[in-house]
Amino acid sequence: GSGVVTSVEDICIIDGHDELLQSWKRRTRGTGMEYLRSSAGYHLDLNENSLRSFDQQITASEDNSNINTKKRGKNLRGVHKDKQRRSSLFSNDYERPRLDFFNNHCDEVIAKYNLDQIHTKGYVTKIEPSDDHVKVQVSMVDSGEMVDYHAKQIVLALGNAEPSIPTWVDEYDLQNGLVKHLLEDNNIDDNTVVGQSDDDSCNDMNIAIIGGGITAAHKALQLAHKTKSSSSNRHDDTESKSPAIHLISRHPLREQQFDTHQDWMMDQAASKRSKDGGGYGLPKKQVLYQKCDCLKERRQIIAEERIPGTLTPAVYRGDHGLKYAIQKGEIGWHQAYVVEKERVPNRNGKEDDQMILKLSCGESIQVDRVLLATGFDKTLPGGKMIQNLINDNRRLNVSDYCGYPIVSEHLRWSDRVFVAGALAELELGPSARNIAGARLAAERIVQAFVRA
Repeated sequence: GSGVVTSVEDICIIDGHDELLQSWKRRTRGTGMEYLRSSAGYHLDLNENSLRSFDQQITASEDNSNINTKKRGKNLRGVHKDKQRRSSLFSNDYERPRLDFFNNHCDEVIAKYNLDQIHTKGYVTKIEPSDDHVKVQVSMVDSGEMVDYHAKQIVLALGNAEPSIPTWVDEYDLQNGLVKHLLEDNNIDDNTVVGQSDDDSCNDMNIAIIGGGITAAHKALQLAHKTKSSSSNRHDDTESKSPAIHLISRHPLREQQFDTHQDWMMDQAASKRSKDGGGYGLPKKQVLYQKCDCLKERRQIIAEERIPGTLTPAVYRGDHGLKYAIQKGEIGWHQAYVVEKERVPNRNGKEDDQMILKLSCGESIQVDRVLLATGFDKTLPGGKMIQNLINDNRRLNVSDYCGYPIVSEHLRWSDRVFVAGALAELELGPSARNIAGARLAAERIVQAFVRA
């Protein structure tokens, strides 16, 4: 046909959260992130410049407000401050959007395309492809009922697997809040994340953060800032020892602007603009990847090109960066890993409220809480549901090397099943899991219908 769908009502988004992007917002808010790692061209809208235009809409709105204020003869001393605030919507390096601004834009995109109206709140428990449709079994969140949906095509956009939990962490630690993963999404109140609430409970804690990447750095800096602010605001005469924020990473702190090279993020529309303007078009990395027929070699390229556990220069060496917080003693950095953990009574006599972490470097540190910034498991996303889908459908081919889907250039896994995100990385390459990868996947899948 000439298009993908005739109206938005032809689409159903199945997601178990109360609102679309709730998981994204919870996870990013819990890390203490201020600016995204990706630049302004990567977002959820169709037009590449939509996020920049959104900034201009805000600017125009505020300018009109300031004009009205001037007409009323009111003081305009706040105008300069407003301009400074607008300039802070993007970072000075690579035009990276501020998280709250990016999320506001996401909400605007959802409203513009009425995506919230096609959101079904439920969890997919089983998928059964057939020759003329796909049966999707959904467990409805509100009613608890099992409902069957029938679709002509489905797109599996499942994100990453579960957060990675070290083996030394046990169920007691997790259930009692002694250890928490920063990327966990279990529909709990955001204020249970250490350092996320506005109260001062975390200001009296010794906290260890496990990980050496940008998530760990964001959280360490957020907690160090709260600690510093709390100390400076104390007006009593009692002595107060500054709480310790410990950052524990297996490897040295490493700088990298993006988690994958920008060459992996260029979509075909941008490639065409490049070529039409006299450029090279699709980057060489992508061209060579597409020519590679060996899935094992593709998996190795992904492993080499996607560099986890790195920090942007702005986070490490920028204003109030991690490097300087460590030098000032605001954050204690340990290049090591936890070899043993022991729960001990805390200083108030309560049982199991503190932990002694014995590190591979020979140090031992006593902490109240441990925050994990250890990324996601490397297992296939979708868990048992996807594994059952593969086992029950021989036409859904997977790589013998890694178990991930083998798909067409349009990300078609079978006649009626498409994939995006991590499930599409053997075709899209190292950027499949990030925001740029979502845009790449959308472009490819739409082309499958437009050219049909």
